[in-house]
Amino acid sequence: MSSLKNIISFMFAVVILVSLVLPVFAIQYNPGVSIGQYVKYGNFAGSGPGYEAFNDYGFLNLQVVSVSGNAVTLLTTDQFKNGTALPGNGTVDVWNVETGTDNGTPSTQGPIIAANLNQGDAIPPPNTYSVNQTADRTYLGATRSVNILNVTVSTPDYNSTLNYVYDKISGMLLESASTTTTQAQPQPITSTYSYSITATNIFGSTTPSPTVPEFSPQILALIATIISIIILSAVVMQRRTKRPTTGKELSTK
Repeated sequence: MSSLKNIISFMFAVVILVSLVLPVFAIQYNPGVSIGQYVKYGNFAGSGPGYEAFNDYGFLNLQVVSVSGNAVTLLTTDQFKNGTALPGNGTVDVWNVETGTDNGTPSTQGPIIAANLNQGDAIPPPNTYSVNQTADRTYLGATRSVNILNVTVSTPDYNSTLNYVYDKISGMLLESASTTTTQAQPQPITSTYSYSITATNIFGSTTPSPTVPEFSPQILALIATIISIIILSAVVMQRRTKRPTTGKELSTK
C-alpha cells in the first residue's frame, strides 16, 4: 500500500511539473532585428502578365527604423534600374511578428517573421502557415540557418506556388519566388517572379532575441511519460523480485 501511494504521489508530481514547464517552452514570437539594420534586394526577374515589370526593378531596401515590443517598423526605399523611384518608395510599415499584421491588417507573406522559429512552428496570423523546413544555406558568402515557407494555392481559376526563405536569427526575408498558372483560354498562362538579397548588415551584427531550447511541448510531455513508465516499471520489478517471507522464518520456535 505504501508503494502504491508513492507511485500515485510521483505521478501527480510529474503532471504538475509538466503543467509548469510547458508554458515556459511555448513558442515565443519576438523580433530578431534592431534599429539600423537593413536588407537590400535585387536580382529581380519576372515573366508573364503582371510580372514583366520586375525586370526593370533596380533595388528594394528595407531598413529597421523602430522596434517596440513585437512590432518592427520598416522604411522602404526602392527604384527602377533607370533611377526613378518605385511607387512604394518612402513607405513606412509596422509589422507585428506576434500577430502577423502589417499596420494592423493580417498579412500572410511579409518581409519579416519572428526570430528563431523552427520547422513546424506556426507563422502568424493564426491558422495560416507553418515553417516547412529549417536548413542551412549560403547568402553573400555567409552560411545561415534559414526557415523555409512553401505555399501552394489552388483555385478553379489559377494555381500558385510561393517560396519564401527567412533568416532564422533575424527573421528577415532573404529570397522569394512565385509561379502562377492561370486557367486561361485557349491555353494556360504561367507567370513567375523572383528576387533575393544583394546586401545586408544583419549577418554580422544581429543579436539573437531571447529564446528557449528547441524542445516542443510534445517532446517534453513524451519525456515525462517515459520517465514515469521507467520508474513505475522499476517499482513493479522490485516488488516481484523481493524474496517472500516463509513460514519457517516467522516461527518463534
